[in-house]
Amino acid sequence: MLHSPDRRFSAWITIEGVETQEYSVETSEDGKTVTCWIASELGKKFVVHWTNLEYDDAIKGVIKMDGNDCGATVTLAPSAKRVLPRTVRKEGVDQSAMNFKPFQFSSLASTDDDSLLTGPSVYEHLGVINLEIIPVLVTAENTAPGGLNQSLSKLTVHERSKKAVTQQITLANSEHRAKPMSFSTSKIAGPAFVRFQFKYRPIDVLRANGIAPALKRKTPPPREPTPEEDDPDEEEARVLRERLKKLDEKRALKNKKPQVKREGVKSEEDVIDLTQSNKRVKLEEKKPRPFVSGEVIDLT
Repeated sequence: MLHSPDRRFSAWITIEGVETQEYSVETSEDGKTVTCWIASELGKKFVVHWTNLEYDDAIKGVIKMDGNDCGATVTLAPSAKRVLPRTVRKEGVDQSAMNFKPFQFSSLASTDDDSLLTGPSVYEHLGVINLEIIPVLVTAENTAPGGLNQSLSKLTVHERSKKAVTQQITLANSEHRAKPMSFSTSKIAGPAFVRFQFKYRPIDVLRANGIAPALKRKTPPPREPTPEEDDPDEEEARVLRERLKKLDEKRALKNKKPQVKREGVKSEEDVIDLTQSNKRVKLEEKKPRPFVSGEVIDLT
C-alpha cells in the first residue's frame, strides 16, 4: 500500500483479489508523486483502490492506464446528504450504471515496421497505472452517466520504442454489477493532492533488473542423524574401521604379483628334464656293444 507524504491518502492494487507487493517505492522531491513497481500477471484482471483518511471535502480519483483516460470516481464530503465510503475502487471502464469492462493485463505486440516508429513521447506512459487525487466541488448528484464507453485498444509498437515493456492494459469482456452505480458531476477545486504511479512489469523482468528480490531456492529438509552420529565415540570408531578397511585393501593389492607368461622361455623344470635326457644319451654312447658270434670286427 502506498501513502501520500501527509498520510491523508493511500492507494493499492489487487490482482484477482490479492493485494500486490510494491517494490522500490519512491517519493518525488515536491512530495506530489509516489512511485513504485508491481508485478503484472498476463491475462489477469486487477482493481485500483484508494482511501481518503483525513480530508473532509469531496475528492475525485482520476485513472489513466498507459496514458489513456479511463474515467474517475468521486467521493462526496461528509457534509453532503449522501456520503460515499472513504475507500473506493475502480475495477474497469463504465459502460452504464449496471455494466463495466474490467481492466486486465495483456501482451504487447511488437514489430520492426519502421512506419510505426514514432517519437519517445507517444509511449512515454506505456507500462504505468496512474491515479491522481484531486479536490472537487460536486455540482450535481445522481446524474446520468456520460462520456463513457471508453476502450483500450491493443497496441502494436516498434521494437525500439517499447523500452523492454512486454505487456499493456486492455479491457476484458463486459460484466454486470450487483447494484447500479451512481454518478455525479463536479468541477476541480484546486491542484492535485498526490499522484500515485504503479509501474508494472512481469516478475521475471523485475527480478532480472534487481527491482524484486531473486527467487529463493527451496532447501531440502534437514537429515535425521544416524545413531552413530548421535554417539561421538561410535562415530570415531566407524571412521577408524573405514580407514583400516582401506589400508587392508591397499596392502592386499600391493602384495599381489601379476602372473606373466612369456613365449619362448622354458621353465626351470623343462631345463632339468632336458639335462637328464642328454646324460642318458651320452651313457648309452659309452656302453660297449655286446659281441655277436660270426660278426667280423674291423680292427684297422
